[in-house]
Formats: sequence, C-alpha cells, structure tokens
Amino acid sequence: MSSIGIRIRVPGARLRARGLVWLVARQHRAALWAGLAVVVVIGAYIVWQRAGMVGYVGAHDIQGCADVNAGALCHGKEISPQEGTNPTAEAFRHLTDTYRTPLLNTGRLLIALPALIGVFIGAPLFARELETGTHQVVWTQSVGRTRWLIAKLAVPLVAVTAGTAVLAALYTWWWRAARPQFQDIAWGTAVPFDATGPAAVALAPLSFLLGAAAGLLLRRTLPAMVVTLGATAGAQYGLDTLRPHLMTPRTVGSALSAETPPQVYVDAWRGMGNGYLTRSGEKIPLDSCSSAVGAGWERCFARLGATGRWYEELQPASHYWPMQWMQAGICLVAAAALAALCVWWIGRRRA
Repeated sequence: MSSIGIRIRVPGARLRARGLVWLVARQHRAALWAGLAVVVVIGAYIVWQRAGMVGYVGAHDIQGCADVNAGALCHGKEISPQEGTNPTAEAFRHLTDTYRTPLLNTGRLLIALPALIGVFIGAPLFARELETGTHQVVWTQSVGRTRWLIAKLAVPLVAVTAGTAVLAALYTWWWRAARPQFQDIAWGTAVPFDATGPAAVALAPLSFLLGAAAGLLLRRTLPAMVVTLGATAGAQYGLDTLRPHLMTPRTVGSALSAETPPQVYVDAWRGMGNGYLTRSGEKIPLDSCSSAVGAGWERCFARLGATGRWYEELQPASHYWPMQWMQAGICLVAAAALAALCVWWIGRRRA
C-alpha cells in the first residue's frame, strides 16, 4: 500500500503559549530587527549631538546664557546683539545655528514615531491575517482565540514600548542639557513635551493598540492603516489641546504677585491667558477688545472697567512632571480600553 504522507497527531502535542509567543516573534523578526536598528541609529545620533553641544557650551563658557542674540545677561555681563565681534555673542549664535534645529527636528521625529508604529505595526497585525485567512492555521492547532490575540499583542507591544522608552529617556537627557540655552522653547509645547518623559512612552502603546483594534474590526489592511493614522493624529491633537487644562495655571500680575521671582517667568510655560484687572480684581482677557483699533482699544477696556493693573496665567516649571504623568495616565487608560475591546471582539467573532 502506498504512503500518502498522512501526518499523525500525537495527543498533547499542540501549540502551547510558549510556542505561540515564539511563533509570533519569528513571524515579526524582520520588523523587530528593523525597529532595533531604528532605536540604535536615533539613539546614537542623540548621544552624538548632545555630546557635541555640551562640549561646545563648556569650551566657550556659555552655560546658562540664553537669548544672547536678542540682548541678555551672560555671567553678569550684558551682551548686545550689535556686538558682532563679541566672542560670547558669536559663540551663542553658532550654538543656536548648529544645535537648535537638530534638537527640534529630532523631537518632531519622535512625535511621529507613535503614528508610524500604529500604521505599520499595529494596523497590519491582525488585518493582514484576517484578510488572507492565515489565522485559521493557528486556530486549528487547539490554540484559543484569546490566547492567540494576547500573544500577537504582547510581543510587539513590549518591543515598541521598550524602544520608545529608550529614545524618550535619551531625548529627555538631551533636552535637559539644552534647556538653559534655549529658554524660548516652551516646555509645554509639542516639542519637547510629547517627545520626553512618560508622556512620550505612553503614546506608543496607545497608537499601536489603535492600529491593532482598527485592523481587528475592519479586517482590511489598507483601510486599517488609514484609520489608524487619522485616529493617532486626532489623539495627539486632543492631548495637545487638553494639556494646558490638566493643572490650574498660576496667576501672576502687577497687583497679585509683585514679589514673584523672575525665575518663575523664565522657566514657565506662558501664554495661558493675560489681560487687565478691574478694581475688584476681576479678570478682563486681552482678547475682549480684539476687534478695537487705535484709540478704541483704550476706550473698550475703560468701558469694561479695566485699570492699569495686569495679570498673566502661566504653568510654572514645577507642573512639568505632574502633567507628564497625567497625560501618560490618560494614554495608558485608553490603551487598556482598546486592549479589552480587542479581547472582547475576538471572543464574539465567528471563525
């Protein structure tokens, strides 16, 4: 009797959790190696740029000198922007020209990374297998759907979170060294806030799970990628809009805190709001008379009861880390909800 190559299944010899994790890692080994290469390249670039910047600042003795090009104090000496031959002004100008743009562009790249993770790693994770039907091969090996889903999520999720954490830590290290020289870059803006600290790390799993959920629900790779890109961009925009309201701004002004130390203004994230005060201390925002022109500006504020006293709302530097953890918490809660949605959906889906 001829052999037809029937495979005999040994009882108990089924694909278990450990083997499933190995299978997932093997399926995505190319992406894992590519991600590791990206982390190494960007990390090396950050270390190289920071080392060059710190070395230049130390060699020219301009630690803590800021806004020299606009005229400022540096080590107790006033530097005028007209003093083109002044070595301190020239050194600071070269520092700005050489290191400011790379600092900002690297931050923008790190902000874009979560979107790329969601689009190219999260979205195809389930969509490609559901689209081609290859998930059935694993499901026929007595592997439960939930176990398959958890294994598929766990391996890339750990990888992208770890890689993002390394890059965020390195960029935070670079930013803290650059901050004294580039004080005009507000710490609450997208760069550097979304590229540093736990807020940067938490964006990666959120975007990844947005992509995974989109792929699981839509079951088509290209539509899932498009939806993930839009959802991630919307999430980042929403976080940027919400950020100024995470903590109550501090109000300073000519009548409220005349003794406010100058350092509060230097390190603060400004632009939360400003205007004039009435005799009773009520605030009149500056944009209340935005439509007035010329002398009408003064008449408008006089009609509203404004006095010569002014106020400004700002976020002091002490709010940086609390706001970092608040934003990270929002992202992680949303990511956990998306993971739960994926588990629930795979349990109710027909084979």
